[in-house]
Amino acid sequence: MAPSAPACCLSRRSFLGLAAGAMLAACLPGCSGAKQRQLNIYNYSFYINPDTLKAFRDQSGMSVVYDEFSSQDVLFAKLKLGAGYDLVVASDYMLRRLIRQKLVDEIKGFKHYGAMMDMFKEAPWDEMCRFSVPYLWGTTGIAYNKKFVETPPTSWADMWNPHFRGRITMLDEKRDSIGAALILLGYDGNSTDPRHLSEAKEKLLQQKNILRQYTNDYIDGLARSEIWLAQAWSGDVSRAKASNENISYVLPKEGSFYFVDAWCIPKDAEHKDEATEFLNFIMEPKNIAKVTNFTSYPNSIAASMKYVDKRLIDVPLGYPPADLLDRTFPQTDIGSNEKEWDRIWEDIKFRN
Repeated sequence: MAPSAPACCLSRRSFLGLAAGAMLAACLPGCSGAKQRQLNIYNYSFYINPDTLKAFRDQSGMSVVYDEFSSQDVLFAKLKLGAGYDLVVASDYMLRRLIRQKLVDEIKGFKHYGAMMDMFKEAPWDEMCRFSVPYLWGTTGIAYNKKFVETPPTSWADMWNPHFRGRITMLDEKRDSIGAALILLGYDGNSTDPRHLSEAKEKLLQQKNILRQYTNDYIDGLARSEIWLAQAWSGDVSRAKASNENISYVLPKEGSFYFVDAWCIPKDAEHKDEATEFLNFIMEPKNIAKVTNFTSYPNSIAASMKYVDKRLIDVPLGYPPADLLDRTFPQTDIGSNEKEWDRIWEDIKFRN
């Protein structure tokens, strides 16, 4: 898919300039045939098994152009401009926005809805999954290094512990970082109440003097023991743990988010039949299990679990047990309040 790089260094939402390599790996050989069917995909980096792309190309004879993006805001901007993609991956809260603005089309001909886990069949962001195919999912929690954080964290409050000054990172995502502050304060992590948001802002500003940085590129820092506490996505932590056995992960007692990233077809896609053909291929239980085993993120297909690496079953870093999953909830679409969140986030990040 891309030039080889250490698996521990690549985050779900990192953009590492690998798109050109990804395109080359996905397209060759035979990418130049004028009459060859084509599919243009836009996804997070390190969020697919490269062997899956090769297997699909070999089976279908299709030319696959595979690009990678850095964030959902970048994805949204591209779709607004009409970037020419046939299949993209959108996070749950963003999917509502795309549907509302009529930037994605209904998906017809997908064969694996019945095989999905029940929690995804009537998702609040897309009832009856008319516009999306839930792909990979996970949770947002706290990664920590047991060698340096001897008492395991249990609360978001532990991310404000001055004892770990300079060793703490928070995600460079407004929905996750502001959301964690809201939850710690006892509010809804999706709140749009001005008073709640003001208090969350002050809470994060109080944290800045002990914070190492806001970043989505924390995996390598965890693995190298440079970061001791990190707000993190579960699959990323699993990869850090593979390089450093001292890395562990908890879901805070106050609660946290679960996220779902879903495939969707842009309204202006030129190759919608090819997009559906790819969806039916990648979401087949054995194929999607290979994606899970490669990325460490659980997938939406219940029948795939018998093919998933056992280390990912019933653990916080894979498919969490029910008691932990009950602590989590999705990030909802905040509509026009997005601008206020943006303003607050900019003020937090750039305040000295």
